[in-house]
Amino acid sequence: MSAFSISGLSSGIDTASLISQLMKVAAQPQTQLKNQLSLQQSELTAYQAINTKLTALQAAADAVKQAGTWAAAKAVSSSTAVIASTTSDAVSGSATTFDVIRLATAQISTVAATGAVVASPPNGIDIVDSTGTTHHLALADGSATAVASAVNNAGLGIRASVINTDSGPLLQFTSVATGAAGAFTINGLDTAPQTLVAAKDAQIAVGNPAAGGYTMSSSSNTFNNVIPGVTFSIGAVATGVTVSVSSDASAISDKIKALVDAANATLTELNKSTGKGGVLESDFGINSITSSVLSTVSRGTSAGASFASIGVQLTSKGELTFDATAFASAYAADPAKAQATAATSLAGALSGLAMRSSTVTLSPLINSGTAQVGQLNKQIAEWDTRLEGQRLAMQSKYTAMEVALQKLQATSSYLTSALDAISASNSASKK
Repeated sequence: MSAFSISGLSSGIDTASLISQLMKVAAQPQTQLKNQLSLQQSELTAYQAINTKLTALQAAADAVKQAGTWAAAKAVSSSTAVIASTTSDAVSGSATTFDVIRLATAQISTVAATGAVVASPPNGIDIVDSTGTTHHLALADGSATAVASAVNNAGLGIRASVINTDSGPLLQFTSVATGAAGAFTINGLDTAPQTLVAAKDAQIAVGNPAAGGYTMSSSSNTFNNVIPGVTFSIGAVATGVTVSVSSDASAISDKIKALVDAANATLTELNKSTGKGGVLESDFGINSITSSVLSTVSRGTSAGASFASIGVQLTSKGELTFDATAFASAYAADPAKAQATAATSLAGALSGLAMRSSTVTLSPLINSGTAQVGQLNKQIAEWDTRLEGQRLAMQSKYTAMEVALQKLQATSSYLTSALDAISASNSASKK
């Protein structure tokens, strides 16, 4: 008799592979959401990058528009002995001529330190500063080293040290700061110190002080109150030094160049996203920004004058160039006209364009894109939960099937054995 079997069932079924294939089919809606999310994120990144460039363009344009940019001034010295610089308060056209009488010096005093003792420890020493105030210093001992240590630890603006010279050791005292305010005297040493360099203020003379001129002093070699907004440092005695303040055309030129660079950076970012194959290739609103930037420059001033007059031009490749030499010539010829062309016409137009493009065009797209990305991420997360539930349900179903199959197979084996036993018994009984 043939063995008993159940048709169509086998314990060799690869349920893990089967579940994996079924889950791929079930996950297709989530896969579509993920593809949509990837595209949305790419667009959002492009919008944000363009908006960043537009913000920088507006900032560069506003810098050119600022009155302070056109009031920029630089100080020029007629002598290498004097280095001058300006602050925002400097006024173009200011000038003065003076003589450098002397440089600021710090006091240096010394005393011979050939013996073991230079002062009496019980008495200590007294230091009198430039205001006449006496500072008494106690001594650990009378050695030059002990005196130097006491002076240094007192914090009186005097440094002391023992130095070895060709003539023997000296105890040297030096004021930390230059100028008359750093002057000092030292009493109580066995030998009175000798002043090698006196503490003096730097001094300049404007005109002849004996005939209506005047002098000005500074504790350092820097003067900042001779011309409003101008600071200069003296490095040597000199006569007939002229420091003058003029408009800083190069600083203005740098601002215009920065504007041109910002415009080119914006165009490059736009072209990267809207060019062939770009993520925003078919976005009309974004493409129109490129056209607006180029037309703003090509159109020129409201009177129809070209920006080439201040050195700004368009190339055949759709880029801006800046000729600093051309600007310098235009500014030297007519500062007011150059300012109106660069600040009002060019910078004013680009600033307004950048602001509108950012607030009216880009910001809504960025806000909308950010919201869509958030919504897609939420839907994808919900699908994760749903798919996990389906996977667990399938695993449970196929596990139960395998258990049932094992039971059926066990029953089949039992019935087959039982039938074989009955058949064998019947065959034996007939013999």
